[in-house]
Amino acid sequence: MSDKSAVIDQSVNDDPFWSEHHQFFTAQFSTYYTKPQKVWGRFHVSEEEYMGSALEIIPISQRRGTRSYVMMQPYVIEPVRTFTIGLYDKPKKYADLESPVGEVLDARTEGIREVQIGNAQAWYYHEDKTLVLWECFFDRNFRKSHIDKDENMQRLWTNFEVWLKKRFPKATTLATPFDDPIAETHDYQSFLKSLGYSPLAKAAFGKKI
Repeated sequence: MSDKSAVIDQSVNDDPFWSEHHQFFTAQFSTYYTKPQKVWGRFHVSEEEYMGSALEIIPISQRRGTRSYVMMQPYVIEPVRTFTIGLYDKPKKYADLESPVGEVLDARTEGIREVQIGNAQAWYYHEDKTLVLWECFFDRNFRKSHIDKDENMQRLWTNFEVWLKKRFPKATTLATPFDDPIAETHDYQSFLKSLGYSPLAKAAFGKKI
């Protein structure tokens, strides 16, 4: 038997693209994790030019200008395990099973890694003092089928709102599209209403800050 180590990526994401990491809350998810997990957010902020982008949905008075773009990815921190595999010189053969090539000799925890579990995006239009929260969600395996009853989704959205309002303290309005592919329209609008949003325009919900 020969030894071969199988090592998974162990490094925590230190990509300079992410300017800030912020701990949000602790959540219990129904799949993948057997104990409560601390939910973190990593943030990227940049300035960009716009000209009519998404303005058919959100009522923005300035048709062109500069806006701040925010990308946030929620994630959890997982331990990274290293396995030492012993490979058989001659794989064992069984009549009713595939032939194993070896066996695990040792398993160790070495380091941690960030595991993305959702996504969020927002823009801040400075002249209009309007924050457009375009999307904010956990991936399918980390949310309930009816998001209007999903407390983790509500907490994620609320924490993202709090961060945005601190980053852009002059904002007076929060706006968001009235629908999202992650849920049925009725459930999604019930979710927005539970967060204090109400119809703002034909295809948008909003609220005052």
